[in-house]
Amino acid sequence: MRVLVACEYSGTVRDAFIALGHDAMSCDILPTEAPGPHYQGDVRDILGDAWDIVVAFPPCTDICVSGAKHFAAKLADGRQQAGIDFFMIFANCSAPRVAIENPIGIMSSIWRKPDQIIQPFHHGHEARKSTCLWLKNLPKLIPTNIVSQGEIHVTKGGNRLPKWYNLPPSADRWKIRSATFKGIAEAMADQWSMPQTVRPASAAESLGALFTWNTTPTAPV
Repeated sequence: MRVLVACEYSGTVRDAFIALGHDAMSCDILPTEAPGPHYQGDVRDILGDAWDIVVAFPPCTDICVSGAKHFAAKLADGRQQAGIDFFMIFANCSAPRVAIENPIGIMSSIWRKPDQIIQPFHHGHEARKSTCLWLKNLPKLIPTNIVSQGEIHVTKGGNRLPKWYNLPPSADRWKIRSATFKGIAEAMADQWSMPQTVRPASAAESLGALFTWNTTPTAPV
């Protein structure tokens, strides 16, 4: 099976598919951090190739709810619309099977609600990180190893954050926070290699994906 893992520089998901014998390649504007097949450049250069499955991790900076206090500025200067448009190139791509991963954000109201929300602790990691999956012709992930949800850190402002996420400022903090947990990557490769339950896009979703949405969401989910 030919697999494109889009917007991945770590090679984690790519290598999980390769370990099962698939022809997998990652793609990102950054170089890969792990030796292996990788296209460094714009994913649109290769997205239309004959992939059997596309697993995409589009940037979430301008469309996830954790940055909601900046939405007005990002909407005004076009950053949010650019993030929406980039997300939707994967929703519109021609691959027969597609998975799009993102944190909880505005795409739930701009496009449609995700097919499922998964957690690292469903797959062997003692950590919380609510992760949305939008699926086309792929089954929902089944938990592989449910463990403790991990420790919670309460900030000075009273916010409750997973302890693993509460990191001191550093050049690599964004990479650590955005990385795909290995247990989730392995579940994707294993369970999506031979999908048995499919969810084809509805006519309404297919039609909606053809348009660029410019409405301001009133209540991101």
